[in-house]
Amino acid sequence: YRYAEDLNESLTNIRIVTGHSTEQMAKFAQEANAAAKALSTTTTKYTNAALIFYQQGLADDLVKEYTDITIDMANVTGDGAEQVSSYMTAIWNNFNKSGEESAEHFADVLTALGAATASSTSEIAAGLEKFAAIADVTGLSYDYATAALATLVSNTRQSADVVGTSLKTIFSRLESVSLGETLDDGVNLTKYSEALKVVGVEILDTSGEMRNLDDILDDTAEKWDTLTRAQQLATAQTVAGVRQYNNFISLMDNWDDMKANLDIAKNSDGTLQEQAGIYADSWEAARDRVRAAAETIYQSLLDDKF
Repeated sequence: YRYAEDLNESLTNIRIVTGHSTEQMAKFAQEANAAAKALSTTTTKYTNAALIFYQQGLADDLVKEYTDITIDMANVTGDGAEQVSSYMTAIWNNFNKSGEESAEHFADVLTALGAATASSTSEIAAGLEKFAAIADVTGLSYDYATAALATLVSNTRQSADVVGTSLKTIFSRLESVSLGETLDDGVNLTKYSEALKVVGVEILDTSGEMRNLDDILDDTAEKWDTLTRAQQLATAQTVAGVRQYNNFISLMDNWDDMKANLDIAKNSDGTLQEQAGIYADSWEAARDRVRAAAETIYQSLLDDKF
């Protein structure tokens, strides 16, 4: 009875935001139970996670895709589904606006770097939330963003939250000058461009448009070891500002780590499913599968009218 009560509450909340019928919810409950057994969770954990995405107005097929990924992420990271859905929503909305990339790739990168570096998956995700919104404007790719964050956390031992805020400041400077603004320290697009041109890096393409930040970072790193320390300092202060230039220098100084993390990110597809498979062998996963199997029996005995 308690299961029926909890499930009814969860399904009712979904009906409120979607307008779905009782019959549609009954079918969804069966689908949720099947997914719960496959993902080593319980039916109500699944429906509650789905509610988060239904509240965003997403279509049924996208809700299922996002919910499956969220449950797997919650299982392997130990984070709650609500927390996972929050940071994954920020990532999907800002780094995959075109929808061209597989939604699971973004989770794969997080879990791969979380396992391979000194940062946890949830730490990297929390740091990304700080500057995800400016990625589209600056042409910063998801792989570069996560690799840069993981590199700095590993080498500076600052928290991902602090590093994320620092990267937001650094990348916001490029966004601001590209929009024609003059920064507080007097740097504008002309000064920013000239400072990098001195060391052999162009920030504008042949048509005068801003190049992608990925390419600017690559070119700067390639020239970095050829510069004197004075040139490095001057370049870093122009690019990152006087408060954040140390982190920019650290990123450039540890570019070999950055490239290694980039390789991990670019070859991470399948990591979430691999880790989810390991989790499925755990006692906790087996317990939830047993619960979901029992819930199948409950659903055959009880219906919404009961």
